[in-house]
Amino acid sequence: MDQLTEKITTIKRHLKEEFLTDTRPWVVTFSGGKDSTTVLHLVVDMLLEMKKEGIVQTKKVYVVSSDTGVEMPLIEDYAGNKLDQIRKFAEKENLDIHVEKLSPKVTESFWTLLLGKGYPSPNQTFRWCTDRMKIRPATTFLKGLSDQNISILMLLGVRSDESASRAASIERRDDNFRGYSMHPDIPNAFVYSPIKDWTNAEVWTFLSKYPAPWGKHDDMMVLYDKGSGEGDCNVALNPEAATCGKTRFGCWVCTVVTKDKSMDNMLKNPEDQWMKPLHNFRNLLEDYRDPESGKRQPRRRNGQKSIGPFKLQTRKELLEKLLETEQKLKLELAGKTLIKDEEIIQIQEEWLNDGDFFESAIKLAKSYGRNVPYQSVKAFNQDEQEYIDSLCHEHNINKELIDHIMQCEHSYRHHSIRAKAFGEFETIIERFAKGQLNEI
Repeated sequence: MDQLTEKITTIKRHLKEEFLTDTRPWVVTFSGGKDSTTVLHLVVDMLLEMKKEGIVQTKKVYVVSSDTGVEMPLIEDYAGNKLDQIRKFAEKENLDIHVEKLSPKVTESFWTLLLGKGYPSPNQTFRWCTDRMKIRPATTFLKGLSDQNISILMLLGVRSDESASRAASIERRDDNFRGYSMHPDIPNAFVYSPIKDWTNAEVWTFLSKYPAPWGKHDDMMVLYDKGSGEGDCNVALNPEAATCGKTRFGCWVCTVVTKDKSMDNMLKNPEDQWMKPLHNFRNLLEDYRDPESGKRQPRRRNGQKSIGPFKLQTRKELLEKLLETEQKLKLELAGKTLIKDEEIIQIQEEWLNDGDFFESAIKLAKSYGRNVPYQSVKAFNQDEQEYIDSLCHEHNINKELIDHIMQCEHSYRHHSIRAKAFGEFETIIERFAKGQLNEI
């Protein structure tokens, strides 16, 4: 028996022993990458062997994945198809496996925060995306599951062989006699890494030699061949997750890294060059983040004088470019959208708080063929908007200028002393006269 075969046999035996020891449910975090796929493959093999031996499955197994809403389209399709295969296979084999895809709340989605509230695109010092889009949805789900079952066991696809920092992280864990460690944030949740001692070569050998119970691993290997690096950003809550942005299994809008090598390598393939507009948009987000770009407010939301969020005009510009990109890629996206209707609605609600009473987000969406169902009780209704339009036309006043002035006035609505507003009105009018209105 070779070393890998011996490891496989030992792990399956250990998994079976642990599975039958107690009733706590298992959670297999699944990103679609090679390591999490290997762990899931081993768990499913173990369940099938138990079934063949006539052993009744005594607990549920949850396969937990994440949908950030901004995954690279190729990865989104791959992960979605893989989860469907796993779900159908479990039903066919009568295995108690539940596939859970976790998503952030619409109020905390990438587009709501970036385009709605004006959060600057993430970087290493302000990396708000991981917490909002991955950690919080997973924490909510896992805490709920733990509360319902007293305790849960999470199976992670992490390995010491991945990097020196990963090896040190695993080494620091305080494992109990069963090889489990306490999760640092989820009460009564334990962590187990069955392949932590596997080498990179052993993982690939296993995936190449043994077809997936639910299908095959070929499509995953094709994706790895197209990209670069070996990182796997675990999309469920993982206390030892690799740095997002250094993996092909990531977000197409990621600006956490200076250069998106994954997309760069994808675009070298003729069949994937259609994603170039996505890469261009990502680069635009990085450029606009620069404090010298003129695209950000000179104050933070709390009024502190510092580089603040994206200006409302910048957010309008970015939403239009996003919708334009979506329309340009309509054929390749095959019915999918880059931004959901509910996100556009939430963005409009956020813009309303910043004084956009003309439903700019809804109108922009409509101009690009997105008929988003929306009706606000605070924004101007159709008659009011038409009346303002007529006044602007009658007095030869630029409607955009009025829009900016109203946004400025709205920003002072809670101020007891509003004298500064008049100075800002003058600045707006002066810049309009100089043709610099969009710089406000």
